[in-house]
Formats: sequence, structure tokens, C-alpha cells
Amino acid sequence: MDAYCAVAVDLAAAGTDRPFHYRVPPALAGRLDRGQRVRVPFGPRTVVGWVLGAVDQPDLPAAEIRDVAAVVDPEPLLTPELLDLGLWLADQYCCLRAQALRALVPADLRHTRVRPLEEDRLFPADPAAEGPPASRRAQVRAWQALLEAPGLTRTALAERAGCGPEAVRALLAAGLAVARPMAVRRDPFADVAAALPPEPAPASPTPAQAEALAAILPAVGGPRPEAFLLHGVTGSGKTEVYLRAIAATLAAGRRAICLVPEIALTPQTAARFRDRFGEGVAVLHSGLGEGERHDEWWRIRRGQVGVVVGARSAVFAPLPDLGLIVLDEEHEGTYKQEEVPRYHAREVALHRAAALGIPVILGSATPALESSAAAAAGRLRRLTLPARVLGRSLPPVRVVDMRTEMEAGNRSVLSRDLHRALGERLARREQALLFLNRRGYATFVLCRSCGYVARCPRCAVSLGYHATESRLRCHYCGYSRRPPTVCPRCGSHYIRYFGSGTERVEAAVREAFPEARLLRMDVDTTGTKGAHARIYGQFRRGEADVLIGTQMVAKGWDIAGVTLVGVVSADTALNLPDFRSAERTFQLLCQVSGRAGRGDLPGEVLIQTYNPDHPAILAACRQDSDAFAAAELAARAAAGWPPAQQLVRLVVSGPDGPGVAALAQAVARGLRGEPGVEVLGPSEAPLALLRGQHRWHLALRGARAEVLREAAAHAQELAARVKGKARLAVDVDPQSML
Repeated sequence: MDAYCAVAVDLAAAGTDRPFHYRVPPALAGRLDRGQRVRVPFGPRTVVGWVLGAVDQPDLPAAEIRDVAAVVDPEPLLTPELLDLGLWLADQYCCLRAQALRALVPADLRHTRVRPLEEDRLFPADPAAEGPPASRRAQVRAWQALLEAPGLTRTALAERAGCGPEAVRALLAAGLAVARPMAVRRDPFADVAAALPPEPAPASPTPAQAEALAAILPAVGGPRPEAFLLHGVTGSGKTEVYLRAIAATLAAGRRAICLVPEIALTPQTAARFRDRFGEGVAVLHSGLGEGERHDEWWRIRRGQVGVVVGARSAVFAPLPDLGLIVLDEEHEGTYKQEEVPRYHAREVALHRAAALGIPVILGSATPALESSAAAAAGRLRRLTLPARVLGRSLPPVRVVDMRTEMEAGNRSVLSRDLHRALGERLARREQALLFLNRRGYATFVLCRSCGYVARCPRCAVSLGYHATESRLRCHYCGYSRRPPTVCPRCGSHYIRYFGSGTERVEAAVREAFPEARLLRMDVDTTGTKGAHARIYGQFRRGEADVLIGTQMVAKGWDIAGVTLVGVVSADTALNLPDFRSAERTFQLLCQVSGRAGRGDLPGEVLIQTYNPDHPAILAACRQDSDAFAAAELAARAAAGWPPAQQLVRLVVSGPDGPGVAALAQAVARGLRGEPGVEVLGPSEAPLALLRGQHRWHLALRGARAEVLREAAAHAQELAARVKGKARLAVDVDPQSML
């Protein structure tokens, strides 16, 4: 009797977004599992697909059913659990199944671009052999070393024996040694271990940590899932709670995933986890080389590790016997994927944990408003760490009104108070951290005669000036050119640079304190492999006095020597046309403030701003997350923004501006009147031109997420009927309205 299976072909097209049935030939009987990749005939060609499962009755007559051609991988890339997660992902975020399933496996593994690395290791051909003659002393040393430590490479054997490579070659030529190819792991920890010294574990948890663990540990290996919101002030020891919960998970025979919001945090987090759990820790993030990612992914898939540490996509780590998922800094917007599938790692983690019946811990000093609302509604169990470890106090936060600085004639990026505080720290040999969430030297270049601003020809943004390379650069598409010496519009020589970035702050500090040792951490200084770990390690070891950085340094850093944090400008995100701007500003200010005073010495925070009375800034000064959340949730509810209402954003883009506008308007007309759906817009997006694409957007708002997803699917159908190059993108639960 013939056997049949359903296959999702790996083609990202709406017309192929359904299961197709194939016959399982006798040669493959019993070899096809759910999640297995196969090659199947599809029209005139052969394509790759994913086995969804067996089917009893095919959807076509038996004579028309074609055979599965071949198996692609020797073992399934996806477990049945991950396959189900991928199918949920497609439904939840309104994308094609092929797009969702691709997100679960790194591209280099799907395309088999990387192979296992092998190198020759040497072994004695016969350990009982006499060995080389005594007169060949170098060969004798090599032979003895080979007997003592078989399995070394040629170079390692020569180093151990204290001989040259010719003695090793002589053993091989004489048949005393044999070379066997063996798999070699490409270790992503190789550079991190040298950059980051180990951190000792505390002898016992604090009372607040013990109370949180008393709630969490019974859920590890328990009969039902439980989701926790661990709300702890900066420096309260949330990571220690994660580590002890993971240790309990491992002791129960299960495995764990810990997510961090940025690659910059991965090296120090992974190093700390490896200090605690040894070689059983793997890392997954986009900063790995292809070979490292290949080896780490297969170590994870084959159950050779107990803990995975990684950024957003590590939520899909193929760990067998998964028993716990942790999201550190769960409020961070970087957990949201901005490309298809536009998933949020927090929601994926909650769904995956619920499907497996395991606990999940969401940790933050400034929880997302969605998480605060879920805790208030009882969907998350809120645990608190209200104080720092060892009785250390939160640093006092003081606002510096930059309007007063302007009136006093101070045009520097450093206020008089911040200049004075920096000088005091340098004199006492303490460390300082200066934060500005904008890279480069100047924000824009302007002609003071006619008002001309140098702009990107492909994006609706001004070009930032980077002094180190003397280039104007677009921070969205990467376009760059030389800065003008005369205005291209009016010919004037009155070209001036306005605004500040991390390069300008670095220059100002270097001018004011030429003796200070400076480090800068932003996208421009971390482009090389291992740069994050190297800079973090240098600063932690006290090899620099001042670290200047973007949001990479605002969270997760635990440097005992930092006693001063200066926020150079608190206003960069405050007035963006986005309903989350106040929340993001509050979270960022609280997080970066928490880097000060984490050691034995007290800390201080200075926040420079032109909006000293803004509620987000005042709440950040008080470090009052609960009060801010209560006020902001009330304001969101009054305005109808999430989490009070559900939201789906639709973005129409294309090379033809009028065509984009027409499609956006047609989609909006087609959706108006649908029950339970409020259509906002359409209008030009704040970034109306991005990478050469014109952009319009509209939003769907309502009380029920499933109703909005149905409306979004209808919008996709409407857009598909319109001819032209404009395309529609669906963003469920958008984190940005730009």
C-alpha cells in the first residue's frame, strides 16, 4: 500500500503557500520525519520542501501524485516542535510558511554553504613499536610525546616535543605515526575568553533573589507552564536568578535558552554563563562566522550543550528537552524582527514555552508596558528585586538644563556640571561612561546662507558627518560622499556642522582632558569580529578612563569602577513621531543610569536635556518604573494605543511615489467598514523615502488581534490584485511607526 506525505515547498509565493501531497517511494519508507527537508518535483523543476507529516488520503488521484525525489539532510533540521512553531509564526505574523520556516534555520545551514572542519591528528601506528633509533634524538622526543598525548596536530606535537616539523614528518614517513582526519570545532569563545576575565559566583542569593527563586524553581520541570516577569532595579542581581534557575533546569535533566537583546551583550553574558556551566554553553547570533555558527547550531541540535545564549533568533535554538527560556532586558525593541517574518522574540518565547509546558522568565528593570499590563491582568506572575545587591544604593540622578548652558554662552556638548564631574573622576582615578544614542560627529551639514542641508538621495534623511573618515554617511542605506566645501545650491562658503554624535563627544572630551584614556563603542568601532568583547574587556580591566557609546553601553554592563554616567543628550528619541517615544526614552535613561555605582564606590548620573520637565525624564530621575507605567498606560488607553488596543501596521513601498500612494489608498478603502477594525490613515510614512523606495503607511486598530490579522490578510489580497511595483508589508504589533 502506498504511503503519502504533505510537503511545504520552500518557495516564497502566495500561490504555493499550502501543503502539497507526494508519494513516499519504497526507498524512502520509514526515513521521512516531520521537519525533514526533501527534494520534490514541482512543475518542470525540482525544489526543496519541508515534510509536514503523513497523509492518509492524497488530494489528487493516485495516478497524478508524484514521488518524493530525495532526502536533503541526513537528519531533520527541524524537530516536530519547531515545525509547529514555524507554522504558528506564519499565522501569527501574516507571512508565508516558507518565510517562517526559513527563519528557524540559519541561511548558511539551509544552503549547506559550510561543511564540518577537519584537520589531521596524529596517532601511534603501533604503541608497542620500538620507535626511532636512539641516535635520532629529535625523533625520539617526538615519538615519546606522541605516546603520551596521541591525537595532537603536527604543529602541536612538535611544540610538545620541542623539536622541528622534520622530526614529525620522519615519524610519518617511517610508518610509526598515522594521520587521521578529525572534526574540529570552530570555537566562538576563543577570543572572548582572553578578553573577559572570569567572575566569581556569590556564595548565596540575597533574600529578594531567594524569594524569586522560591517561586521559579517549582515550575522547572513542573506539570504546567508558568510565565514570570522579574522586575528588578539595575544592579539587583537578575542575572544571578537566571543562572540559578538554569542550574536547576540542568539538574532536572533539561536544557535552557537565555536571550539578550544585542550582540554587544552576548560576549560578556556568554562568558559569565560559561564560567558557571563550562563547555556546555553555546552561543548563537549574527556576529558569528559561518563556520562557528554551523558548528554551534549542530552542537545544539544534537544535544551536546545544556545552555544557549544568543540574540533574537536564538529563540529558535533547536535544543532537545528544552526546560526554560529566559529573556533578559525583555523590554528592548531589538527583540522585534524588522524583516519578514516580523516576529517579536518575547511573544515567540511565551508561545514556545506554553506549547512545551515549561517556564519562561522575562527580566527587566524597566518592563515593557505590554508586560506590565499582562502582569496586572494575571497573565504574567510578577516577581520583584527592589534593591541592589550588597546594600548598594541607586545613584542619584540630576538633570542639567541645557537651555541655561546656552544662555551662559556654553556651546560645548559637555555642560559645566558634566565637565566638572568628569574632572573629579579622572583626578580620583575612577571611571566614567558617557552616553549618546547617535553615532558620527555631526547630525547634519547646513549652509548658513541659503539653508541647504546635505541629504541622502535614496532616503528622506540628512547625511551625518563622520570626522574619522571625513565622509557624509546615511545611517539607513550606507550611502556616503565627501562633505562639500562650498554650498552646491548657492556657492556659499558658510558650511557648518550641527548636532552631535559619539565622535564629537570623544573629540570634546579629548580636548578638555588630553590625559584621559578614551574608548568609543558604536557601530563604527565594532564592525570587526570580537570588537564588542575587546572593548568591554579593556574597560572592565581599567585600561580606559572614559567610555563613550551609544545604546550598546546602556544595558547589561557591570563595571565596578564606573562612578559617573553622563547622558549627553536625553532628547534624541523624545520627540520622534512614534507613540512609544516617551517609553523608550524612560527605559534608556533608567538603564544607562544603572551603570553607575555598581561597585563599592557611590555613583552619580547627570542627564543633559532641553526638556527638563518632560514626564519621562522626571520619572527616570526618580527611577520610578511603576509610576511611569501607570501614567503612560493611562495615556495610551485614552489615546487608544497598545497595549490598550491591538495594532497592525501596513506599509506600502515602491520606486514610484504616485503608485505607492494609490495602492495605500486603495487598501484603506477596501478595509473600511470591516467590523472590529479601525483604519488609521493612509499617509506618508515619517521616513517617506528609504533606500530608494517611497513609503506610505496605515494602521489597523481594534480590540481583537485575530480580527486584525484577518483584515491584514484581506489587505494582502487587495494589494495582490493591483498591478505595479508597489508592495505591501504587514507588521503585527509594530515597535516603530517610522
